[in-house]
Amino acid sequence: MLERLKSIHYMFWASLIFMLFPILPVVIGELAVWHLLVDILFVVTYLGVLITKNQRLSWLFWGIMLVYVVGNTAFVAVNYIWFFFFLSNLLIYHFGVRSFNSLHVRTFLLAQFLVVGQLLIFQEVEVEFLVYLLGIITFIDLMTFGLVRIRIVEDLKEAQAKQNAQINLLLAENERSRIGQDLHDNLGHTFAMLSVKTDLALQLFQMEAYPQVEKELKEIHQISKDSMNEVRTIVENLKSRTLASELETVKKMLEIAGIEVQVENQLDKASLTQDVESTASMILLELVTNIIKHAQASKAYLKLERTEKELILTVSDDGCGFAPIKGDEFHTVRDRVLPFSGEVSVISQKHPTEVQVRLPYKERN
Repeated sequence: MLERLKSIHYMFWASLIFMLFPILPVVIGELAVWHLLVDILFVVTYLGVLITKNQRLSWLFWGIMLVYVVGNTAFVAVNYIWFFFFLSNLLIYHFGVRSFNSLHVRTFLLAQFLVVGQLLIFQEVEVEFLVYLLGIITFIDLMTFGLVRIRIVEDLKEAQAKQNAQINLLLAENERSRIGQDLHDNLGHTFAMLSVKTDLALQLFQMEAYPQVEKELKEIHQISKDSMNEVRTIVENLKSRTLASELETVKKMLEIAGIEVQVENQLDKASLTQDVESTASMILLELVTNIIKHAQASKAYLKLERTEKELILTVSDDGCGFAPIKGDEFHTVRDRVLPFSGEVSVISQKHPTEVQVRLPYKERN
């Protein structure tokens, strides 16, 4: 028990100094001694809430504190309403309320309603007094719910950061897999062949079959040159992206973010030039990343289609949409389509939000 009391944050202990206000009238004889027992009960339940791990006991202590504040405000002195600050501190810093629909919040508001209702129904209350009372309650609630709101926003930011971290890991993993596969497919058999031919050349050298050794060395030299060209090709390919692989990547990204995605790809058999395909892939990734980070969407729709002259990429979602269009939206995407004389259009600002990108369509020869 003592260890649990020591674990209570000092700010909760510091707030108990305000118990001097209900205790002092008992000491000077303005209130009966039994009020002191009630005050002690309040302190015990306040500390009890902070140290108990039993859910039922916690609710019992919370209920006793509500009754203490409501009863004293209604029947002893209206300034007891300031004791809602004790409850407010518990809501924010102990219970860690993250929703305005929390049962703790509801009982907190119900207690305030009972105080005001009792004073209006059973007592004659002057307008000035009522304004004073409502002003205090409003101040307490604004402070409480403002801090709860901050907590909710912080939780959302933390969740978003975790999603972004997962997405970044996914992108890195996909890139590693891609590099590994390219190296295995293109260079694995080459090094195996070099090893075999080197062994053969050594054997021929020991047999003094020099013409054959020369032939093998020339082949090794040619294989080495070809391998250098393959490495250059791999490095060049790493700089480019394919729409097929990028579609799979963004689908996984959206799934991680909890966004339902529908894809309509009419380019399965299209043979785009490498620069157009790479640009379209990066644009797709950027638009989907914007949805995840900013749209607060639950559904997304990706459509890739073509006409005789254009590649058309349409991305839409059911999120919060855009503020009034200023013309500088998607400046990064616009910079990417500029060399191709492409277009970026916001078809719909919200319900749904829809962005369309048009790139000149060219097939590989």
